[in-house]
Amino acid sequence: MARGTGRSGVEVAQKHVDALIQYLELHKNDPLPRYGVDLNKSIIAKECGFDRQVLRTNPRCAEILRSADEKDRKANLSRLEQAEAIREQKAKSDSDQLALEEQNLRLLAENAALRRELERLTRLSAIMAETGRLP
Repeated sequence: MARGTGRSGVEVAQKHVDALIQYLELHKNDPLPRYGVDLNKSIIAKECGFDRQVLRTNPRCAEILRSADEKDRKANLSRLEQAEAIREQKAKSDSDQLALEEQNLRLLAENAALRRELERLTRLSAIMAETGRLP
């Protein structure tokens, strides 16, 4: 059960989905609130009566809002604004890829160092087993 509500998590999640659908239906002829070209999820969540994190943690709410955002962008954003949004998204994706590549290189170097150390310790162990003492 959800803390202090007397309802299960599934019921609370469904209540959030219903509130979001009702909000979108009520404002279907209006553009969604935006902060620049991004959705202003704080305003949407506040008007729906739940915390902004619900739009991220509840997969159905996230999918419904993503779909509504796509429709709203096509209907209400100019071509220039859409191009800017795509460019920002690509820049973020590129920086994420660079960070992952950098992390991969660090891990490869660490892996190589650990393999060398393992090889050294294996040789040392073999010498100790053969002679009964440290070299």
